[in-house]
Amino acid sequence: MGKVALFAFLERNISMFYEAIFKPSRKMKYNAEAKKLAGKKIAVQDGWVVEEGPFEGQNCFYIPNSTIGWIPIDDLKEMKPISFAKWEEIYNSLGFGE
Repeated sequence: MGKVALFAFLERNISMFYEAIFKPSRKMKYNAEAKKLAGKKIAVQDGWVVEEGPFEGQNCFYIPNSTIGWIPIDDLKEMKPISFAKWEEIYNSLGFGE
């Protein structure tokens, strides 16, 4: 997703909670926990804009209380804003919640 498209996406969708299909790229080094989520629908929260490196200028997201770290927007497909209740349902189904 280009910077202009990202800005338009975020401007229309002021949300902190998203669902997306995790498609890890080879640009990012993920741990074993992240690799287990490849191809699955995950619950992520809005993060920050990456300031340096190959993902500079991209928005990133994260899964709270996980060891995955940040995820660049390019590794999240079919992302859409969702309610906190739906986010929590997906989050818990992945084993991160209760």
